[in-house]
Amino acid sequence: MKEDSSEFKTLIEERIKDEKEATKSLYDSIKKAKNSIVRLMLYQLALDSVKHEHMLRTILRILEFDGTQDDPEIKEFPEIVKKHVELENNMLRSFERIVERTADKRIRFILQEIVSDERKHHAIVKRISELISDTEEVRDEKWWDFLYRYSHLSQ
Repeated sequence: MKEDSSEFKTLIEERIKDEKEATKSLYDSIKKAKNSIVRLMLYQLALDSVKHEHMLRTILRILEFDGTQDDPEIKEFPEIVKKHVELENNMLRSFERIVERTADKRIRFILQEIVSDERKHHAIVKRISELISDTEEVRDEKWWDFLYRYSHLSQ
């Protein structure tokens, strides 16, 4: 089946609906769960379903725009991203300090997971900032290279 066929697009749209339904169901389950670890795990699954929905919507946009990306970002966007780089860096440093002070291995484990995520987030927003601050126009290939190398969508 070719990606540009209407049948393929319909399959993607159906998966979007499935992911939305899964997200709703997971959030409903979170409200009912009493155990904090169970709630945390269900929440992680819900976030993955939201991420999958956005990934599927990106596929539809790729098909719609014949594989090319949308217009360049707004003028203010580089400054917005630079501020976010600073914010991510501050959050990362703050969590690292908290981990150093934590003796309880359960709490330390959760905090280390957050630190790991924050490191990834910082690397991603830093690279986005570099790409959009580049004086030359960033071509679609650079964004795809970035996605393949830095985003770790599968993690």
